[in-house]
Amino acid sequence: MRYYKGRLVLSCLLMAALVISGINSLHAQPSQITPANNIRQIDRLLLRIKTVEDTDTKTAFVLIAEAKKLCAIAKVDTLTAKVYNEEGFCNFYAGNYKRSALTFDSSAYLWRKYNRLNYFKAVNDKATALMFNSEYHKALLAFFECMGMNKYVNDKRLTGKVLNNIGLVYESINDPDNAIFYEKKSLAYKLAAHDSLSLARTYGNIGDAFANKEMPDSAIIYEQRSYKLYFLAHDKVGISIALGDIGNMYRKKHMTDSAISYLLRAVNIAQKLSYVENTANIEDYLAESYMQRHDFKNTWKYASMAASYVPQITDNDFLQEHYNLMYRYFKATANTPKAFDYLQKLKAVDDSIFKQKINIQNEKIAFEYEYKQKKLKDSLVFQSHINESEKKAAASRNRFNISLSLLLVAALLAVIWYSRSKLLQKQNIMAQQNFTMQSQKIKELENEKQLLASQAVLKGQEEERSRLAKDLHDGLGGLLAGVKHSIINMKENLIAGIGNVPVFEKSLNMIDTAIKELRRVAQNMMPEALAKFGLTEALKDYCASSCTASCQVIFQSFGSDQQIDAAAGIIIYRIIQELVNNAQKHSAASQVMVQLVKGDDWITLSVEDNGKGFDVNGLKQSTGCGWSNIKSRVDYLNGNIDLKSQAGTGTSVNIEIKITQT
Repeated sequence: MRYYKGRLVLSCLLMAALVISGINSLHAQPSQITPANNIRQIDRLLLRIKTVEDTDTKTAFVLIAEAKKLCAIAKVDTLTAKVYNEEGFCNFYAGNYKRSALTFDSSAYLWRKYNRLNYFKAVNDKATALMFNSEYHKALLAFFECMGMNKYVNDKRLTGKVLNNIGLVYESINDPDNAIFYEKKSLAYKLAAHDSLSLARTYGNIGDAFANKEMPDSAIIYEQRSYKLYFLAHDKVGISIALGDIGNMYRKKHMTDSAISYLLRAVNIAQKLSYVENTANIEDYLAESYMQRHDFKNTWKYASMAASYVPQITDNDFLQEHYNLMYRYFKATANTPKAFDYLQKLKAVDDSIFKQKINIQNEKIAFEYEYKQKKLKDSLVFQSHINESEKKAAASRNRFNISLSLLLVAALLAVIWYSRSKLLQKQNIMAQQNFTMQSQKIKELENEKQLLASQAVLKGQEEERSRLAKDLHDGLGGLLAGVKHSIINMKENLIAGIGNVPVFEKSLNMIDTAIKELRRVAQNMMPEALAKFGLTEALKDYCASSCTASCQVIFQSFGSDQQIDAAAGIIIYRIIQELVNNAQKHSAASQVMVQLVKGDDWITLSVEDNGKGFDVNGLKQSTGCGWSNIKSRVDYLNGNIDLKSQAGTGTSVNIEIKITQT
């Protein structure tokens, strides 16, 4: 995995201030410092911190402590935010990633009130520190917070960087599919920003993700793209990394000649650059390649080279591969004591990696638990409102049932009054039993009636839509076409005056317009593609036709190619149609993303927009029928809805449905 961090170039104005003011002014007593001098001294300290923070962190921390004292006197939030920002970088370079994340968070808190771009950068740096500290799910939350601010910042380079980092996090938690998805999304922003080196790194990251999926052919394609960009930029570090990764993929394909050719080119460059981890990796790959050939002389040559770097490397993944290589080499050469030593080292590294994976899994469980608790709380509040409505309806029904029951009881009492005492007791028992059975049956019938009514309404709506669409297309459409041909024939058979020709032409144009509008209406009522080609193609056509100059509607489909039940397909199509229509009408979004994911016995729908969002609690007081239509259709399919939205952050609707395939 590769991580890179760019640094900002300092302004010439600050350099001039440093020369004019002099270094000695940094040690002035607070009582002798004016506010203007105080601010200039903080600026000069920031300049000095930037020059040493990644090479001499001890000096950098001393300067930061001095700058903090001056900030306490100056009381300028933006200067304090800059000092916290540099303290975050110092902690990062010192390897104290947890402390780094905390100081970047302090910087972000101050920038939030003054500068959105700097706030965006501080949150991104905080997320990067969390990622290096193996707090992957917290890092994801922070990176996605950055993506929520993207529409305000509108910086393609930074957005591409954030998407790239999201991909790296997913790669770290062994989720290569999501890693590839977000790395590919970052490509579009990096292409727009014309950042060739960053683009090369992203191609390399995608190659790494395909390598983790054991797909060496795809990995080679992206690593070669990465190599070409590094070559054009004369970036020797990047060239050696790309050549090494390509060679390693050929090794995994057991194409040792190609593997050794690429790896020898890579190691020659890497050894001249003093890039320890990269050099050690490539030398290990070479040793592995020669071992595939049973060339133990060259295996030992490059394995021993890599071993010389081991004391400087803390990456467990590298150590695991290296110790495994050395164990297999000594085992193959019958050196049992050495093989046993490396087997013990390998076991220790495996235990460390296992503990790390357990920690990641525990973090994921805690993260998911918090999310599910919130979802459960929202669900309980929603269910309480439903129960309240049901209680009111049940109370109305019960009043009628009680009135009717009282009349029956009164009649029975009149009869029983004239009967013998023994019969009175027996009939009382029977009356109570009948009353209980009747109540239960009424409840069952009411529930069945509600379900049948819901099914009948939905089925009736779609049948009526289909009938109307067919009548419009075949009946009224055919009639209009006949009128058009009749007018054309009249024009040909009659001698029209000069003034009447435009009238005929205008009439024909109006009829053509009416026919087109009629076809559009019929298509919306019952899409022809839905019946002919299925749900996926129908949604693809609908999303393409819904695009406007101000709003792009993107459709993606994943999973099984099996067709689903036609009735369910129509309902799902209506749900997507309603959600996209709502997003275009109310959200002021520039992009709507529609996703359809099909499994063996389930289907997931997702509609997300980058619009202005809204308060979801307002839906409870809404009098419109759009959302209630969506809910009734989802309920009919026994599905679940997850709605997320907040003012300024867009809207996301996810629907999960259990469904049968046709």
